[in-house]
Amino acid sequence: MLNNVAALSVSELNEYARKLLAGDPLLRNVEVTGEISGYKHHYSGHRYFSLKDEAARVQCVMFRQNAIGLDFKPADGMRVTVRASASIFPRNGSYQLYVSSMRQAGQGDLYIRFEKLKQKLMAEGLFDPARKREIPAVPRTIGVVTSQTGAAIRDIIHVARRRNPNIGIVLSPCAVQGEGAAAQIVRAIERLNARGGCDVLLVGRGGGSIEDLWAFNEEIVARAIAASRIPVISCVGHEVDFTISDFVADLCAPTPSAAAELAVPELSQLKAALGDMTRRLAGALDAAQRVRRLRLERLCDSAAMKAPGQLILAPRQLALGQLAQRCDAAVPARLERARNRLTAVEASLRALDPASVLERGYAVVRQGDRIVERVRAADPNAPITVRFADGALKADIKSVVTEDDAR
Repeated sequence: MLNNVAALSVSELNEYARKLLAGDPLLRNVEVTGEISGYKHHYSGHRYFSLKDEAARVQCVMFRQNAIGLDFKPADGMRVTVRASASIFPRNGSYQLYVSSMRQAGQGDLYIRFEKLKQKLMAEGLFDPARKREIPAVPRTIGVVTSQTGAAIRDIIHVARRRNPNIGIVLSPCAVQGEGAAAQIVRAIERLNARGGCDVLLVGRGGGSIEDLWAFNEEIVARAIAASRIPVISCVGHEVDFTISDFVADLCAPTPSAAAELAVPELSQLKAALGDMTRRLAGALDAAQRVRRLRLERLCDSAAMKAPGQLILAPRQLALGQLAQRCDAAVPARLERARNRLTAVEASLRALDPASVLERGYAVVRQGDRIVERVRAADPNAPITVRFADGALKADIKSVVTEDDAR
């Protein structure tokens, strides 16, 4: 008992607050103007977003039956006026607006900044398709500019290693949202360019509100991407998100995982393509040789060669014989050069094969389903499997000696 009033349960408190809001005439049918943030169009047809101004924000939901009547496509940064009722969802006590209608009320500050910078960079030609570079077909190493703790880097590593276990991945970590994030992204891009060794850069992060993604709408980031000597794939947010970085980059991917798929070809497909190319080239060379032989035989059997007079016939027969000898020598040599080029390409691809690495005396150490790439990454209390070219060893870790310890 408190002041002779029985204590309420959480459910009773939330229900009481809900009834208070529902009983307020203003809050039952209120108009609110603000800027859309974190807009999500759910597959059910419901729309979830926040309305914000300079000092505060409120969560909103617009159910499918009300959203059907919209005559425009809402988006982050758009300024709108909604008619709604304020209520509390009793299950979790969240206060929000239940929107019945929405109309445009002008452009929000972030949207205006976005469009202004977009028009400026477009006029300078930074979005011109002619300046965009081809992404390498078979990269050896990819550079990644993102947070080292976010889901984006985990998704990129998972997809890239699944498609090609030998692909090199270099992370240049940086903040991807908040104050100072844009400057960190610029420095991360510059580090990878100065370092060298990367064939393509993946620059991005996972999805979020327009505020979360805003670092990738900053002018300094756009200019750093444009100035990069290494081709850049932008991968910011989810499928529905667009940033200035997407327009400047050489290629835009809808998600970080999709960027890894675009950047890293599957090793098995490369091997199949090489085999097919080898067969088609050998067939084409053989066919060309057969055509030349047939033409030569027809020339030797022609009426002109059977003209009377040994004086005329003999020199021509001699010349044709010499021509036949040169053809017989040239075609195999050309075929041999082509085969040598194919052998060199095949050797390069074979070097990428994990089995070839093991054949050279290397081994792969695993703990469970993961590869142990560093001594410090190993769990000394768990068994390890050491994979060689001809089999594997099961072992327990007796001691751990780092490079510093060895010194």
